[in-house]
Amino acid sequence: MSNPTLRQISMLELIPRAPLKTYSRELKEKLSERGYEVDERTIQRDLVSLERVLPLICDDRDKPYGWSWAETGLGIQAPAMDPVEALTLSLAEQYLEPIMPNASFKRIGYFFKRANSVLKETSPRLISRWRDRVRVLPEMLRFKNPILNKSAEQALYKATFEGLQIKALYRKRGDNYSSLRHIHPLGLVMKGSINYLICMMNEDKENPRYLPLHRFERVEILDEKICEPKDFDLDEFTHVNNLSFEYSKKLYTFKALFDFTAAAHLMETPLNGTQKIKKQPDGRLLVSARMTDTLQFEQWLKGFGSDVEILAPIELRAKFKKLAKDLIKKYDD
Repeated sequence: MSNPTLRQISMLELIPRAPLKTYSRELKEKLSERGYEVDERTIQRDLVSLERVLPLICDDRDKPYGWSWAETGLGIQAPAMDPVEALTLSLAEQYLEPIMPNASFKRIGYFFKRANSVLKETSPRLISRWRDRVRVLPEMLRFKNPILNKSAEQALYKATFEGLQIKALYRKRGDNYSSLRHIHPLGLVMKGSINYLICMMNEDKENPRYLPLHRFERVEILDEKICEPKDFDLDEFTHVNNLSFEYSKKLYTFKALFDFTAAAHLMETPLNGTQKIKKQPDGRLLVSARMTDTLQFEQWLKGFGSDVEILAPIELRAKFKKLAKDLIKKYDD
C-alpha cells in the first residue's frame, strides 16, 4: 500500500501516550506488518511535519529520538462523538471517579475530557447545568490514594499484560530503602484505593505473593517470559490471601430481624432475587435470603448496630454475639 494519508493515520495509531514513547525504527517495523513499506527517513519527516499540527512530543534528549502523544492530548478522535454519547460519558465520569483507584481513573481521563468538550461546543451552559444538577454519592468510605510512580506503574501493567519478567526496586513497608527484586508478574488486583501486583519472586518460584504498586520505585521489563506456577488461579489466590471480600464461595441462608425504619429500603432494593421479607407483630422486618459469605456483607450488617438481630446462620450470629460482648467490655465504665 502506498497511500501516504492512510500510512500516516496508521502511524499515529501506533504512537503511545506519554510517558511511554516509540521510535522511528519500531514504527517502520510495525508499519511493515500492516503492509506499508517505508524507510526511517520518511517516517522521521512525517513525524516532524505532524508535530506542527498535532499534540505530538519528541524526546530529543538522546538518540534515537522518542515519540509520544502528549499526556493531555486527545489523539485521533474518530468517529465524531454526538451529544448523547458525551452526556452518557459525563455521567460515567461522575460515577466512576469515587470508586476507581485514582491512577486507573486518570488513564481514561482523556475520554471524559473529549465528552466535556463536545458538550461545551453543543451548548456552553449544558455542561455546567449538568454538573450542578447531578450527584453520584458513593456508599463506601473512600481513602486517599497512595502516591504512585507513573513510569513504574506503566511498566508493571505492560509486563503483566505481556507476561514478561521484571527487575524492580521495591521498598518493603517500614523500610527506608528499596532493594532490587527479580519478579514474575502473574496478575493485578484492584482493591479500594490500593492496586496489588500478584507475582513470584525469582528466589521463590513456588509461593505467589502480592505487592502494593505504590511501593515500586523503578521497574525494568526483561525479554524473558514469566515462570508461572502450575494451575495458578487468581480467584483462589485472592480468596486464600484475604484480598477479596469473600470468606467462601458457598451460599448460606441468611435470616435477621431489622428495625423497620432502618431496613425499609430493602423492600424496594432487595439484597438479591432470593430475598423474602415479612413484617412482624412488633413492627420489625424479618428478612431472609441466600447470600455469599463475604466480609463486605458483614460490614454492611454491622452498620445497623442494635437495629439488626442475626438469626441465621448460627456462625454469623455467634460472631455478632462476640462482637457485642467485646464492645460492652470496651465501653463499660
